[in-house]
Amino acid sequence: MDTNKINDLAKILRQNQLTKLDLTEGDTRIVLEAGGRQAVVEMPVVSVENIAEVPVAEMPSVEKAEAPAGVEQKSPLVGTVYLAPQAGAEPFVQVGDKVKKGDVFCIVESMKMFNNIEAELEGTIAAVCVDNGQIVEFGQPLVRILPEKEEN
Repeated sequence: MDTNKINDLAKILRQNQLTKLDLTEGDTRIVLEAGGRQAVVEMPVVSVENIAEVPVAEMPSVEKAEAPAGVEQKSPLVGTVYLAPQAGAEPFVQVGDKVKKGDVFCIVESMKMFNNIEAELEGTIAAVCVDNGQIVEFGQPLVRILPEKEEN
């Protein structure tokens, strides 16, 4: 496409106060847009008939991952979790520790209140799902406990 034709199209765009002009002739396409800068784009037009069929590679089978062992105990409120009773102290629990129902395994601070979070069942700590000082959401897993009957 010659530059005189492009200049004529730009003039039509300005005279008619158009914001965009999109013209396709054969395998050439021109898009003009009004604004601070005018962009001219020329590219061949590809019709659907010209696109070759591309075979899709077969997806490898993905085996379903096993759910982690244990029961997740979730945060009953939003706040900051603390895994130890005070800075520098040993954590309440670590992976492999046995807990009884009612044992405190962390503290969640919410609205300047420190809330002891207690184990809901007896078992062994399979995983600690949060970091000390992390902000937790309601329902976010805090620990995973392997119940006593599943340990054998």
